[in-house]
Amino acid sequence: MGTEHSSVYVAALAVLAFSVVGCGDATAVEFKDIAGKWCTRGGTEQFDRDSLTAIPAGTTQARIYPIERYDFRAKKVTVVWRDDARGESYTTDFANFSADGRHMVQLKNAAGPRREFHRC
Repeated sequence: MGTEHSSVYVAALAVLAFSVVGCGDATAVEFKDIAGKWCTRGGTEQFDRDSLTAIPAGTTQARIYPIERYDFRAKKVTVVWRDDARGESYTTDFANFSADGRHMVQLKNAAGPRREFHRC
């Protein structure tokens, strides 16, 4: 009977160890990771739940775009936003979030270049 319990105990420890090791990098990007004001050479961007406010460098003109949704994944977030003036929706991917929450990267796509962001 003692050997039987030992086998169950060892098996349970193995499952626990595997789940802890296997999930080490599985923390998904969340809203808190992108929320707030970010700066880049191209200007600033403010991410709120319902809007993206962009101010191009060299201007004070805020461009406000409604956020249709955020799609959060393990290592990136896709922001789906709308340009009401053009009547079109766009997607922008952000990734490479630093552990201290101070840096992220806008991934290059057909609509724009790769951009490095830092907290303002």
